[in-house]
Amino acid sequence: MVKIGRTYVAMLVADEEPLDPAGKLGFFKASVDHVLPQAWGLLLTGLLSLYLEMTEDRRELLTVFPETPTGASLNSLVFILPLFLAATMIYLLVRGGRLGVVKFIVRASLALATFLLIVWYTSKASGVTSSNVSESVSAVISACVTAGVLFCVYKAGGLMHAFSLASVGALIGSFLAHSIPLLSAVALLAALAAYDTLSVYKGPIGRLVESANLREFAGAVFTMGDVTVGMGDMVFYSMLVSVALLDFGLWPYIMSSLGTLLGAYLGIRMLEKRDYFPGLPLAVSAGLLMMFVSVLLTGQFRW
Repeated sequence: MVKIGRTYVAMLVADEEPLDPAGKLGFFKASVDHVLPQAWGLLLTGLLSLYLEMTEDRRELLTVFPETPTGASLNSLVFILPLFLAATMIYLLVRGGRLGVVKFIVRASLALATFLLIVWYTSKASGVTSSNVSESVSAVISACVTAGVLFCVYKAGGLMHAFSLASVGALIGSFLAHSIPLLSAVALLAALAAYDTLSVYKGPIGRLVESANLREFAGAVFTMGDVTVGMGDMVFYSMLVSVALLDFGLWPYIMSSLGTLLGAYLGIRMLEKRDYFPGLPLAVSAGLLMMFVSVLLTGQFRW
């Protein structure tokens, strides 16, 4: 989501802007710089996905239901329902004055997710090198990377803050793409685009944005200039382009990345006229469209 006047979780948001003579927010101007963290995240996603491809490892599927249209729809609900419950819980905690609890949950979740993901990625190293990475070495590497991410997020600020969180989004998105089959992944991304719109305008995310300064939830959002972007958006941008690379190859990855970045930029442009705007619908739609067009043009379409 994007927002002018506050901040953003699963959306785009811009800082408080002075009013123009007509009483409208008229001084925010979108620029290409606002999507630099997303561009870095998608580039890192490509590298991580190539790394996973080189491991030649069997995918560890997270889905519950089979790869049929009905099963894929049910799999998307399995992922979306926890997101809705988590957003609702956070909103209720903030409304109840438990801001400190929310901050602790965000920081603990970021640290735990980063550590476990680095452990998982380093465990794949034997697939691309001749030596195995011991559990102790993996734990040390993961702890050091996690400490570096936490420092950049909570102490460094600026580009390092934004790029480090975009990197975590790339780690999560690539993991999800590796662990969710194609049909379920596409169904999930489409469902998330619809859910994001409903949640921003009618659900807990929109209420949370209206009632809190989300910049206080560093770790759940990152900021570039006047725009604050929710980590959820970065995760699913990365998941989309990783699906393109893992299932179809380099050209669909490039095209889907360009489409996703274009959609993200257009979403930020909407902040020039709106108070806030969902971050997933335009980016996911453009990314999926570009992926499937490139797949059709190259004759790679398959399920």
